[in-house]
Amino acid sequence: MQKEAEKRVREMQSRARLVGGSENAFSAPVPDNFQKAKNPPPENPLSSIIGGIDNDRLVILALLWILWNEKADQKLLLALLYLLL
Repeated sequence: MQKEAEKRVREMQSRARLVGGSENAFSAPVPDNFQKAKNPPPENPLSSIIGGIDNDRLVILALLWILWNEKADQKLLLALLYLLL
C-alpha cells in the first residue's frame, strides 16, 4: 500500500513538472484572462460628473428639486434632506 502511494506521488510530481516546465509546479504562466481581470472596467461618465452618487440619492435629489419648485411643505423637504445624510 505504501509503495502504491509512493508511486502516485512520483506520478503527480512528474505531471507537475511537465505542466509547470520546471521543478516547481507553481511556476506555470498566468493565463491571459487573469491578467485582463486586473484592469478596472471603464468608469461611467455620468458617475464621474455627479461624483459617485448612487441611484437612491439621485432619486431623492430629483424629488427634492421637483417639490422645491412646486413650493411643497418645508417639513417634507427637510425629511428628504435628512434621508440624504
